[in-house]
Amino acid sequence: MKKHFLTDLKEKVRKPFDALSTKLSPWAEFLGEGRPGGIIAMLLLSFQFDIMKAMFGLPFPKPLTMLLSAILTIILAEILLLVVRLVFGGGTRPRIYFFVTWALVCTANLFGVQMYIVLVPLIMSLVFVLAVDIFGRCTVAFIRQRRFRQIFGYTAGGISLAVIILYGLFFRTDNFGKSRVTFYLNAAPAVSAEAVPGFDSYLENGTYEVTELSYGNAADSDIKTGIIDISELATLEDRDILDKISDIGSHHDLREAPVRGEIYLPTGKRNCPTLIIVHGAHNADEPSYLGYAYLGNYLASNGYAVVSVDENICNDLSVQNDSRAIILLENIKALLDENDNASGPLYGKIDPHRLAIAGHSRGGEAVAAAYLFNDLDAYPEDGNLKFDYHFDISAVIAIAPTVDQYMPASHAVEISDVDYLLIHGANDHDVSKVMGEKQYNNVTFTGRGDTLYRKASVYIMGANHGQFNTEWGRYDLEPAINGYLNTANFITAEDQQKIAKAYFRTFLDTSLGIDDTYSGLFSDNSSYLYYLPKTVYITDYMDSDFENISSFDGSVNITSGDTDGTTIDCEGMKHWTFKPDIYGDGGEGENYVLDCEWEKESAPAAVFGFDADMTSCGISFGIADMREEHADDPSGLSYTVGLTDANGKTVQAISPVYVYPTLAVQLYKQDVLFGSYEYKHQMQQVILTQNMFDQDTGFDFGRIKGMRIIFDGSDDGEVIIDNLGICH
Repeated sequence: MKKHFLTDLKEKVRKPFDALSTKLSPWAEFLGEGRPGGIIAMLLLSFQFDIMKAMFGLPFPKPLTMLLSAILTIILAEILLLVVRLVFGGGTRPRIYFFVTWALVCTANLFGVQMYIVLVPLIMSLVFVLAVDIFGRCTVAFIRQRRFRQIFGYTAGGISLAVIILYGLFFRTDNFGKSRVTFYLNAAPAVSAEAVPGFDSYLENGTYEVTELSYGNAADSDIKTGIIDISELATLEDRDILDKISDIGSHHDLREAPVRGEIYLPTGKRNCPTLIIVHGAHNADEPSYLGYAYLGNYLASNGYAVVSVDENICNDLSVQNDSRAIILLENIKALLDENDNASGPLYGKIDPHRLAIAGHSRGGEAVAAAYLFNDLDAYPEDGNLKFDYHFDISAVIAIAPTVDQYMPASHAVEISDVDYLLIHGANDHDVSKVMGEKQYNNVTFTGRGDTLYRKASVYIMGANHGQFNTEWGRYDLEPAINGYLNTANFITAEDQQKIAKAYFRTFLDTSLGIDDTYSGLFSDNSSYLYYLPKTVYITDYMDSDFENISSFDGSVNITSGDTDGTTIDCEGMKHWTFKPDIYGDGGEGENYVLDCEWEKESAPAAVFGFDADMTSCGISFGIADMREEHADDPSGLSYTVGLTDANGKTVQAISPVYVYPTLAVQLYKQDVLFGSYEYKHQMQQVILTQNMFDQDTGFDFGRIKGMRIIFDGSDDGEVIIDNLGICH
């Protein structure tokens, strides 16, 4: 009885499925007849999507990487088909090709989405690849049958084509969503500081005409220079299998690295202060070194000699950033030799005692390594490789640098007594975290002396990685996947480059002793915002006159600061501690911060005891709001600073400096679709001056005994604090 019941139930359950199978049989036959079309479509998709370039960044010509992408699909599919047939005794080639292509496309798509929403690229890739497969099958079936005998053929072909078109429109639509820059600009209080007179004209081209010269070993170079051998250096680097594969398709030779670049000179001027700039990793077939012509022409028109060094051999052969640093130093050596050549066009143009170096991306890391190497007598990885540079380099500028890709003798790059400027964009996808913050913290000053050294950083909302170089442009991803970037968040390339010009010239003028009129741009840019492009600037600054109270580094005694008698305590906190604020990939010199976290309905405060005279200086500290749930709160961080003097009197300042909330950035179009964000917690400097506090209380600013930073405890919160001290 029971058996009869189960058999009857089984037949009833199977009946609708059998009926559906019968109905779908002609459709399945139609798609089955188009199986070769599915395989062809998968290979064309792999070819067009250029998976080898998107995923591995091989420095081969694009047609070759596209062909390799299709070959990779064939190899993986055939291997998987063999395994499936050996293990399971079945498996069809079209299904295997579909699965492999979907897996590869999905893996590449993961570069264009926040990692915590991986379901999005999984589903989007599945739908897209399925549409391509069906369209390929329908096309071949139609060719074979001369017509669509089933309405399914028209329906399936039309729907799959529509999906492909919609996916293409999504991928190719440049402006998707809206900019967050306007929201944060409207959130911040109006600028009350007076505009700095003359800064608008300072940002314009100067009075000098610009002469442009090329140098290198090519026949048409204006200045003939030689080659250098970096093969020994490359053998000491930790180059992986992909690096070695890239050598196969290269037309460069490590034994013949060219000394080559472009020079921008103020016509008729001699002994020019000089900037030498290097690019980073990019397509080796594009002249990345020409992408800084806007800087070269602007600075040269204002009296600078500017040299942009071609380091494409590093991109073609995937050598590391120590090689980039040495190529830069060898270029400087060759240029200074030409500067002494009385018969050459560069004779006497460069002032060898006023040199600055700058780099972008991997080049930004390379310039720090170059400054380190400049003072060394041997290569840290092998003392047999001797150095003899010792140039008068006074300033280092890094745009969105990498950090720790090269670590000398397994140490972080630490440099001292040099001016250092860090520029980074909040919408940078290539170097999405401010890795340069680690290098910024690893620039130290040995003390107060005759020379004032300084370091500054500026974090720019809406700036991406590539627009600082006109050859790189709007997209920070490979063309196969750059359509996922949400470029609606970007400021324009013109604005981004105007910001670079403003900060470069002001920093160079100040560091090289040309003119320090506008040096206040780095410590407090509020008076300069009238002339700079409209966006958010989060800045940090320190100089060798800074008197440290507590950096929160190097001690497990969290109740004591760096100077004698300095105390640290926190009230009303869920917990507080010193923790590393790491932006690099490891190594020594990690920066520690005071981390304070509180719960709702508490009275949180960070309390510091120290002696200070504030009559002619200010108290400074860095702070970042870590509350991601408050990213849309335009009021920013609510806090009050209280000071206590030797007589026990107190004064307060309520939110004396506007502290931006956590910046919520939508790097990808998928973020816009699903309302997801990447949150940016950037350290912002607060400088407290006497005029920010109550004035008629009889408070003695000459004998300060401590400071309290009181936070709004009406909701859960967290902040990090760093580098408390006295600034002059």
